[in-house]
Parts: sequence; structure tokens; C-alpha cells
Amino acid sequence: MKHAKRSARLPVLTADCRKILPVPDRRRVYTYAGPDEYRAFVGQILACLGYSRAADTEAADVCVRINADGPALMCRFMRDAGAERSFGPERFAHKGRLKELLLVMYGKAFDIMPSQWGVLTGVRPTKLVHRLWDNGLRPEATPGYLHDRYGVAEDLANLLADVAARQRPYVIGQGKGAALYVGIPYCASHCLYCSFPSRLIGNERKGNLQDFVRAVVADARDAYVLCRDIGLRITSVYVGGGTPTALPAALLARIIDAVRPFAAGGAEWTVEAGRPDTATAEKLTLLRQAGVTRVSINPQTMQRHILEKLSRRHGVKDIYAMFDTCRALDYDVINMDFIAGLPGQTEADMAENMDAVCQLCPENVTIHTLALKKGAPLFRHSLRDEIPAAHLVEAMLNEVRRRLAEKEYVPYYLYRQTYMAASFANIGYALPGKICAYNIEMMEERQTVLGIGPGSATKFIVAGREMKKLYMPKDIGQYVAALPERLVRRRSLCASIYEGVDE
Repeated sequence: MKHAKRSARLPVLTADCRKILPVPDRRRVYTYAGPDEYRAFVGQILACLGYSRAADTEAADVCVRINADGPALMCRFMRDAGAERSFGPERFAHKGRLKELLLVMYGKAFDIMPSQWGVLTGVRPTKLVHRLWDNGLRPEATPGYLHDRYGVAEDLANLLADVAARQRPYVIGQGKGAALYVGIPYCASHCLYCSFPSRLIGNERKGNLQDFVRAVVADARDAYVLCRDIGLRITSVYVGGGTPTALPAALLARIIDAVRPFAAGGAEWTVEAGRPDTATAEKLTLLRQAGVTRVSINPQTMQRHILEKLSRRHGVKDIYAMFDTCRALDYDVINMDFIAGLPGQTEADMAENMDAVCQLCPENVTIHTLALKKGAPLFRHSLRDEIPAAHLVEAMLNEVRRRLAEKEYVPYYLYRQTYMAASFANIGYALPGKICAYNIEMMEERQTVLGIGPGSATKFIVAGREMKKLYMPKDIGQYVAALPERLVRRRSLCASIYEGVDE
């Protein structure tokens, strides 16, 4: 889908779009003064830019004031060495314009263009495209609309429209369709870049593991009865983590057996097998014999020296061996995950990663861009200094897109993350006919997702509109203790939402 070049309606700054503000060593804070109706909205925008709200007495990096008369926006930004820049008052008629003004002021204050995403700050940008189409916008007019209305760069606007077009069959007319997610928050070791609150399997007491498995099995069985009673159809199942294969085979088998009934009707079933140091031939065979059709292998990179830096306990040969085992077991789809922007990574390294993809031909490839998260060990590690510059990561991603296109992979879902460099996004690619429905259903939030396990989220959605959410505690002990109460609440929410809803 191509669109003729046109001028953006929004002010566009001429600074290098690849330039980004470094993630600060200290917490950046803001203050807000003005009507309460804008308070949360302003907070969401500034959170996307890396700021948290401060008490009024703290010295703020950003001060936002909205005068009710107008209304009108005023901002003050603190720069390095105590310098500051102020803007406004600027009148606005609606929240969309307020967002535009705030982001443009931010860009001018620090002499940068926020990104080629224009004023889009959400993690799920294709949700906007689907909403526009729901409201009657023609698909062929979408790239131009995104460019004119939101300041999105033309190439990116075309990408968003193309991805949404591939997703469209999966996000409309779902009725009582639902996806199922099972979270297993255990890992063999903590990767340097990861902020997920998983437990190390080697440090866990046997009794705690048994309690965890019993709780997940009870959670799954209750969810299955709930689906039967309400008439929910499970269309996709995803077992993730953490690293599910970090569990001992016998315990993993108990969870898989509890999940198996959900996939009995032909649902797509994916398990995140993760790393070769946990996904033994025994466990991969166990999964395949249970009916798992898709498996994810997550090498992240194919260079041993980088794997060692990241505290990943496997080598490159192990990745090839795991892939061969999965092929021999006849999985329908194999996904491989890679990360661009790892410490010490070069363009040649990413080219080598793509050489491996072209050799192995997995049906799905997911390309993540490193997001430096405060909860990850890398955030305060000396290797942080070895993270490649944004323009080098951009070159890596350009090479990825070129190589994957040559092999006929197409992008079918994407999302963004806080602290992700420049204008990047995580993008999932698939060979024709091999799209992962769960990734679309989970990311676009147009269909109910039932969550099982610690940290999982249940989202009851009807007719493409989010209705209710229920979160399980992230801490395993708290999850086990709270499970009976959560099951009662989940059933109550489900019954109230689906009462009177047809297939």
C-alpha cells in the first residue's frame, strides 16, 4: 500500500530523528497543575517520554500547566546545567491537539524530533488503524490519514496499514472466540537485558514448585469449566514465561495435561520452549505428543561471545541442535526470536543472524529491539556502555527487513516499548500462511484473552471493545494464596459480560 508524498499538518522539527535522549541515571519527574480532566492524560504522555509524577515540593524536570480558560497549555522544561525553555500558552480544542502540542513543545525544548511515529505514543499503534477502519476510513486512504493527522512518517504509515490488513481477518467477527495464555515465571538464569520478575528454577524449593503447579492446574481447570459454561471458544493457546521448559519434565507435563483440553477443538497451540539449555529432547517430545503445534526457539543472537555476556547458558551449536530436534518432531511452525541492539553487537553480527534464518527457514521470526528497562541488570551494568548507537541499530533493522523480504517473510504484528531507542518497534514476521493468531489476538485487544498463572491478565472483550480486566498477582506465593478469590471474581466478571451475547 503506497501513498503519494504530502506535507504533514503537524510542525516537523528538522533535527536528526535518530537522536534520542539518553535514559537518565536518575528519575525524571514532572508536575501538573490544571483541571483534573487532563491530569491522567498528560501523565500518560509524559510516562511514554520517561517521566514520573513528582510531589509539588520536588524540583521538577517538566512543569505542565493547563489554564481552564481556553483551555491553554503552558510547559517549562529543564535542560542541562540548569537551563530551561518555556512554551505557551497555546490553546487547544480537544485532547488530540493537547497531545500534539505537548510533544511538539518537548521536541523543541530538547532540539529533537520525538520520532517518525509523530504524536503516536501507544505500544499498540495498529489498534488505531483498526479503529479507524471500524469508523469507515478506507484502507487505501489510511497511510495518508496517518501521515496528515498524526504526523507519522510515510514509510511507517504504509507499514502500519499493511500489518493491519493482514490482521483484519483475525480481529473481526470473533463473537465468543477467546485466546488462552498460561504464564510460567521460571527461568534457568536471568538474562542481562530482562526485567521480567521470574524465579530461578535452581533456587526454588521442591515444595514451592509443587504448590505452584497445583495452583496453575486448578486455575486451568476452572477456566475450562468457565469456557464450557459460558460457551467461549478457545481459538489459540500460548504457554509462555519466563521459560516454561525450565520446569522439570514431570511438572511441565502436569500443566500441559491441564491445558490440553483447551486445544482439543483444533486451536492453535504454541509453547515458548525458549533456550536450548532447558528445552531437552524429552520435553520437546512431551509437548509434541500432547498436541502442541507451534514452538518458539529464542536464541536472541548467534554469537557465542554475546550470549556469554548476556548470561545465557547455551552455545550456538545448541541452537542448531534444538532446531533440528523440533523439525524431526514435525512441529507445524517454529518461531525464532532475535534482539537488535545488544551490547557489543555489530551490523555483521545481525547479518550472521539472518544467515542462520535463511539457512533454517523457521516459519516465524520475531525481531525485538533492545529496550533498556530499569528493572534489568543491564540498566546499571558496565556493558550498558557497549550498547550500539541508534543509527547502527537502524542499519541492522534495515538489513533484517531486506533479508526477510527476500525470503518472502511478511510483517504481521508489531508493538513498541518504553525506553526503546528512536523510532523502533518489535516486529513479528511470518511466511505466507504461517501467521500466529495468538500474537494478533493478544496485541490488538479485540478478543477476550483468558490468563492463567502468576502475572497473567484476563481481558474480557466483546465486539472489539475492552470491557473488564482481571490480573493475577506476579509473586508466586501471592498468586497461590489469592487464587480462590480470583477465580470467583473471574467467573463473576465473565458471566456479567457475556450475558445475552451470541456466538
